[in-house]
Amino acid sequence: LSSVVGFAAVEAALEIGTFNEDDVENNSSRNVDPKATGGGNNSGGGGAGGAESTTAHPSTPKDLLSPSNTSSSKYEQTLIKELGQLFQSRSLGASVAELARGSFLMLSFRSALKLVFANSPTRRIDKELLAMDTNIIMCGLKVAQDEQLKATSKFCQEDRYESVRKVGRMISPKQRAVLKEKQPPPGAENEEPGTPSEEVLNFPFGLNESVQAPVLGNAIDDLDPTTSMRKTSSSGGFGGFGGQHDQSYTFSSSVPQVVRSIHARTIAFAAFAHCQEGLGQSSSQQKGHGIVGYVLDCVEECISCSAVAMKDGYSDIDELTVQQAVQITANITALQASLPRLFGTIMRGLCHIGMVREETSTDAFAYADKTLSGADKSCDTEVGSTLSLVYEICRNKLDVLIDFSLENFQWVAKSSSDIPNAYAESLIEYMRSTFAYLAPMDEGSRAGLHFSCCGHVAERLVRLLADVSSKGVMDSGRQMGGQSVHGSSGLSPLSKIDAFGLNNLSVDVVEFENFANATGVSQLGECFNELSTICTAMLDRDLPALLQIENVSARRKKYPFLSLEKVGNILEKYVGTGGMAMGAMGPMGDRLKSERKNHNLKILMLKKNEIPLLIKLCRMQQQSA
Repeated sequence: LSSVVGFAAVEAALEIGTFNEDDVENNSSRNVDPKATGGGNNSGGGGAGGAESTTAHPSTPKDLLSPSNTSSSKYEQTLIKELGQLFQSRSLGASVAELARGSFLMLSFRSALKLVFANSPTRRIDKELLAMDTNIIMCGLKVAQDEQLKATSKFCQEDRYESVRKVGRMISPKQRAVLKEKQPPPGAENEEPGTPSEEVLNFPFGLNESVQAPVLGNAIDDLDPTTSMRKTSSSGGFGGFGGQHDQSYTFSSSVPQVVRSIHARTIAFAAFAHCQEGLGQSSSQQKGHGIVGYVLDCVEECISCSAVAMKDGYSDIDELTVQQAVQITANITALQASLPRLFGTIMRGLCHIGMVREETSTDAFAYADKTLSGADKSCDTEVGSTLSLVYEICRNKLDVLIDFSLENFQWVAKSSSDIPNAYAESLIEYMRSTFAYLAPMDEGSRAGLHFSCCGHVAERLVRLLADVSSKGVMDSGRQMGGQSVHGSSGLSPLSKIDAFGLNNLSVDVVEFENFANATGVSQLGECFNELSTICTAMLDRDLPALLQIENVSARRKKYPFLSLEKVGNILEKYVGTGGMAMGAMGPMGDRLKSERKNHNLKILMLKKNEIPLLIKLCRMQQQSA
């Protein structure tokens, strides 16, 4: 209110010309810092600019000077410079909204003064007086970036990292059929090409289109909703009629808040930059697109810092679950998907208010494409980091399960089994539960994590089976504080295995492959190809003949990717039959049952005296290769 009253008084004084120059300078010297008002001997400042000052009381008639344009111009110059310095000092620590309001007020002052005193000679220099801080727009850009980072961090701290449920209206199948008949054909709703879709309340810029794709289990439930296990109540609710009403968005509650905050902060910064342009600020000579470039830079920086804040929304990686890490990845992906609509809305707004001029429109839209690409790459970088984080969490858990389950596992089984081992079932169950959390992610990322987990399990088992295991290697592992020289885990490669252990391992591999193929991810079962090939070759009764030098072509044709080095390593651990090995199997009846069972298995059963020769053949061909 005081600003409005004071401004009205200034207008009246300039309009009627009753202005006491000496009184203004005396008041300035008593109440205002000379540096702030430009008084004293500064010829460009306020006051008389070095003229003699009088000390008479302003109430005496002789102190009232006749009105003149010179006095009014000096008063206007004093006022403008004082306002410019006041704005500059108060801009320190101000928010983007406060900068925008202050700039608008300054622009209003200047416009009003121009109207009431159009012939002022100060008009040539008032822009320079107001545009004293040439870096104020860059400072505003930094303020906007810091505010967006803090706002996004706050939203993420309050987020529960649960996908927002898509609530649909409960309708009967008959009503759904009627609505389907009334629905316009594809493309009819957007007759004009390039017309954006209508924005949805609370889910702006296309966020309503980021819906989770149904996983295989949900798709099966949708075939018969009456038997669905996903119903939350018998009367409906969120899941009353199966998959039609149990959909969720890919993002959690923080994403719409982040997107709206970016849009609102961009509007405030655009208003600030637009007013500063009117106050005399000029864009860089390298920016042919004008002041619009700073607004687009603001959008890009706000998006980049938001993506970083969303990725770093957790405090301790040890406390982060797979579900939370997956949701963080999906949130950044949803933000990335909204960027084209967000940039389009901002550019239309800039055109409407006249910031995009006709002569610079081409450069402005080209720069908009450039900043959109930069923001997209920033999101890609953070998505890649969070994907690595999800994989790291899954890999650590898988390593713990493998080490715990196989620490004292007896690979010399002495009998075969038709069911998978317990360690295989626990690994499959963990991967099944983990993959269920990947629904919010896009198809490519989801498939990539499937391959990463299955590939890691297969790699660990191959190294456990086929890596060199000797006393020296194990001693080195103990000296390294339990760390094996073969990998990051403390589990050393197995030292002994027999034909039954290999046969049981092959049963586990088949179970892994069946699980991988049942996920619906194409070619996921191929992650276990190497492990399956090794087990199949070691159980092949033709292996001794295929290892002969003259049968190299036949072996390569049957097992093109078989590594002789790994076959030789396994043979060095192989516990052959004969002598104590057969005698240790128990009473005669048990031995006869086992022999009959082994005969039915039709697997390779090497004798002890055959193993050294086969190892020698492997090493010879390995060296020659």
